[in-house]
Amino acid sequence: MNAKSFPHSWGWSPFFDAYLESQPHWHIARVINQEKGLYKIQTSDDETLLAQLSGKLSYSTTNPLAFPAVGDWIQYSFNSGDERAMIQQVLERRTCFYRGSEQVIAANVDVAFIVTSANAEMNLNRLDRYLTLCWESKAQPVIVLSKIDLCENSQTLVAEIEQRHVGVDVLAVSLQQPQTLLQLNKYLLPGQTVVLMGSSGVGKSSLANALMGGEVALTGAIRDDDQKGRHTTTSRQTYRLAGGALLMDTPGMRSLALGSHEEGLEHQFSDIVELAQSCRFSDCQHETEPGCAIRAALDSGDVDQGRWLSFLKLQREVLHEKMKEDHALLEQQRNKWKKISKDLRVRIKQKARGQV
Repeated sequence: MNAKSFPHSWGWSPFFDAYLESQPHWHIARVINQEKGLYKIQTSDDETLLAQLSGKLSYSTTNPLAFPAVGDWIQYSFNSGDERAMIQQVLERRTCFYRGSEQVIAANVDVAFIVTSANAEMNLNRLDRYLTLCWESKAQPVIVLSKIDLCENSQTLVAEIEQRHVGVDVLAVSLQQPQTLLQLNKYLLPGQTVVLMGSSGVGKSSLANALMGGEVALTGAIRDDDQKGRHTTTSRQTYRLAGGALLMDTPGMRSLALGSHEEGLEHQFSDIVELAQSCRFSDCQHETEPGCAIRAALDSGDVDQGRWLSFLKLQREVLHEKMKEDHALLEQQRNKWKKISKDLRVRIKQKARGQV
């Protein structure tokens, strides 16, 4: 098997050709399902096999992000007498979604459909979080506003999302209006891998069923009390659509912790990052300092207060994760806050003495 003859129907791209050129005798497959420590893999012969980790990979790997995930391309082998394939190693990932520092959500994705429903569940700050994750992964984000039949004025909602998330396509769809799903087709191209992401109950499984043309994923009804759907998808699964696109469905996530997603955060809030560079002081805390470009933009309305608070929250999470990985940075932050506390105590004493 060589790079030119390797089938592309399961998302193989030239990014991986070097592996086949250097190791033409390797058996390579893609992980299409992961559940309870077992994997389904799709081989170059379009055969589906059940696989497990080799002993070497299982016991010598200490980084949880290095284990196979849905979407990964892997090298596998068979031992004499084994019914299952043994995953020997994971090929380098072209793109990767990971939650916190302990779990890969999906690998080698081209496009992410970030699904949010047009009812009480819709949350702009949550979209900030998903988009930060997406920009970090290097996949293309698309916001899919589902269940627009439940919204009195979906156009206003779309405009609000577009204003908050400039440059990201926002597609409004409803399963009750099948024609609205046609706008997704420009992303569902042969060999293109698209992942459905979003919180529990936003309609990802229903959307997957509609795109597949059948009941391939379990779904739950909308609860009357809070207009949220029931959490139904329990494993990560890849489906091949009739048109040749690959669709990944993922379990709904009630919480989505960021890892050290600094690059994704800076991309999502690039306007705020650039604006902060215009502050008079390089160490501006954007509170009461003179010449603060951020405070001026907030006062004028050029930067939305909600977007600024969302940035600060995600920035704290990213910094926390970075400090867990970087002990020097942790010590630097500790010293910073020690100095702030010391200066505060001095000011309090001076104020008590009437010196300020």
